[in-house]
This record gives sequence, structure tokens and C-alpha cells, in this order.
Amino acid sequence: MSIYRTIVVLFFMITFSAQIFPCNQIDSTVVKDSTVKQTTTPAQTVSGVTIPAGTKLMVNLNNPISTAKNPAGSNFSAILEVDFVYDGKVISPKGSQVYGKVVECRGGKVIGGSKLTFQFTDIMVNNQLTPIITDPIGVEGGKGNTAKMVGAGALIGGAFGGGSGAGTGAAIAGGLAVLSAGKNHIQIPAGTMVDVPLKAPLTVK
Repeated sequence: MSIYRTIVVLFFMITFSAQIFPCNQIDSTVVKDSTVKQTTTPAQTVSGVTIPAGTKLMVNLNNPISTAKNPAGSNFSAILEVDFVYDGKVISPKGSQVYGKVVECRGGKVIGGSKLTFQFTDIMVNNQLTPIITDPIGVEGGKGNTAKMVGAGALIGGAFGGGSGAGTGAAIAGGLAVLSAGKNHIQIPAGTMVDVPLKAPLTVK
């Protein structure tokens, strides 16, 4: 009879201690949490991906572009405003360098004859310069000190009268100041966002 009581007492002691000190459960939870954090922090390296034409980029013009200082064919740099993502993969992270060139530049004459268009030509992917093609986009001056956007995509931001080098004159959608004061030159100010689609597929090898 005493042996039976001893077994029962030991059984209850083991059960009680397991409820108070569930060590194995605590350890496994910590491991899972740390694993999740580690897998979401490192930057991804993508390969073997083809991004179709029409996929959009959001680019920040961190320097102004104008008909006075950027002739046709001249190059400029900008940065990605947000991650460039396709199919759940970050192709190029926010802040990556993007390069472009001025396609058409007419300024210094009457407002109605002014025009400034540009396109993006390269983007940094996996720390390598990768060619891209986008449709030209820009601004065309009109009569009566007016201006309009031309090309595919959209120009956003650069509040009228604000931003680096934003002069007086016309404003277009989004409050974008585009005409320099006094000399009939178009100027797209720093801080302008360019939402533009790829014209051709981009293959990351």
C-alpha cells in the first residue's frame, strides 16, 4: 500500500512542476520569433526575373531639371521614392539611384514654345547599373502662362512656389511649379515625384 501512495505522490509532483516550469515551450517560442526577425531584415538579391512593360516606378527628382540648364541629351540622376516591387520581390529598394536623360528641351522663348521632356534609362539592381526604358514625360508651356504635363505617367508634388529653384509662373496638377521667373524657361523643381511605367520589359539575370 505504501508503494502505491509513493507512486501517486510522485505522479502529482511531476505534473505540478511541469505546469509551473514549462521550459521547453518558452525556448521554442523565442527561437521562432528570432528567426522571423532575421529573415525579414536582410536585403534581397533577385535573379531570373522579368518585369513586364507597364510596371510602374515612383522616382524622386532630388535635383531640379530645367530648359535653362539641362539641354537635350544631357544626363541626370534621381532616386527611388519607394521600393520597386514585382511579384512580391523587391527588385530595387527605396533610395536606389535612377538615371535619366533629357529628350526634348525648348526654352527661353515665348511660353507657348517651351517644352521639357525626359525619360529614365538606368536603375541600380543588385548593386549593378541595369538599363531600363520608360516613355518620355515632362511639361509643355502654353499660352497665357499655362503649362500641361505631356507623355506617359504623372508628375506629383513640388508645391507651387516651393522646392529648390521653384519660380513663379504656371502650375499644373499636383501644385507643381514649372515656369522659372522672367526668362520663359520651364523648370521642374527638386522633390517632384515621377510616377512612370516601364516601356519595355526589364530582365534581371
